[in-house]
Amino acid sequence: MIMAPLVDTDRRTLHLEVMENIKFDLINRGNGEDRAVAIWLAVIGGLVAAMVIIGGITRVTGSGLSMVEWRPLLGWFPPLSEQEWQRVFKLYQNSPEYRYINTWMDLNAFKDIFWWEYIHRLWGRLIGIVFFLPFIFFLITKKIKRRLLSRICFLFVLGGLQGALGWWMVKSGLSSDPSVSQYRLATHLGMAFLILGLLIWTILDLVGKRDVLRSKATVYHANTATVLIFLTVIGGALVAGLKAGLVYNTFPLMGERMIPPDYFNVEPYWRNIFENIPAVQFNHRILAILTLLAVVSLCVYAHFFCKNERLLRTIYVMTTLAILQFLLGVLTLVNFVPEGLAVAHQFTGLCLFGTSVVISWGVSIPRSHSLSQANNI
Repeated sequence: MIMAPLVDTDRRTLHLEVMENIKFDLINRGNGEDRAVAIWLAVIGGLVAAMVIIGGITRVTGSGLSMVEWRPLLGWFPPLSEQEWQRVFKLYQNSPEYRYINTWMDLNAFKDIFWWEYIHRLWGRLIGIVFFLPFIFFLITKKIKRRLLSRICFLFVLGGLQGALGWWMVKSGLSSDPSVSQYRLATHLGMAFLILGLLIWTILDLVGKRDVLRSKATVYHANTATVLIFLTVIGGALVAGLKAGLVYNTFPLMGERMIPPDYFNVEPYWRNIFENIPAVQFNHRILAILTLLAVVSLCVYAHFFCKNERLLRTIYVMTTLAILQFLLGVLTLVNFVPEGLAVAHQFTGLCLFGTSVVISWGVSIPRSHSLSQANNI
């Protein structure tokens, strides 16, 4: 008498899960038009990822302040004559970075740092073209589903905003202090990661396949890991902006202590989180440890309870990346931030974040296809 309703409820729940699985399969495999749009967005995602790496190289080589003028429409071509090179170099000689740091620099040395910043800006323009022209084509041919049109338009707006943020960041280093604001650097890098995450999510909405046998614990672990990875990236941007990786170059201790003695040197105290070099580095360490623990926790849980082999393999990849990223961070710190390790650290962080977004998407439930709608299939 008591068990029968429970069995019926269990069967109904199982039926809903199976029907949802079928529905997601049909929706998320994508048709030819969806695949074409997904390939286009994937190309943009690859360009954005490369842009982040080029930006990292620009930062560690000290090239970011070499171009002191912003010419979004006329800046396609580099200096093509000796006279133009002299003009651009003279503009740089009037900048604080040259007057306070690079007074030794001649034209040939200037060219070395100029090219990375030029490539960085040119790459941004390339992304704009690769986005805009196919977007117009897909719009005219009506290959973009209405449910995704607003999101893709939003991505376009974010891309334009990112370009403006880049100049806003550079401009902060053209004042009396020849270094970019750590706040603006964190905003610029954070926006790049958000754009990449949204691109990955949209691509998967078009052609991906979700795990309908997810549990609430899996969803919680996956989303926690993604949020912590993003926060650690922001913390790393603050470290880079303040050059906080050049102090306390030991691990795990900082000045023979776990917590640096000068953690609360800045007043009011909340500013230590963003402006105190030892505090910023310590916070990045803590976030990195919490991120690693969250990813390993997800991996252990999924190893025993995840029934989706593809999702489980992706979690294993993310765990490997998290361990590698942690080790690269330690090596970068104890070796006083060499260029190669710093760029590798940023690249691995990018891969780690992208993988975490894939996993979070895989265990998510889209609003328009919740379990409550399975009755209508």
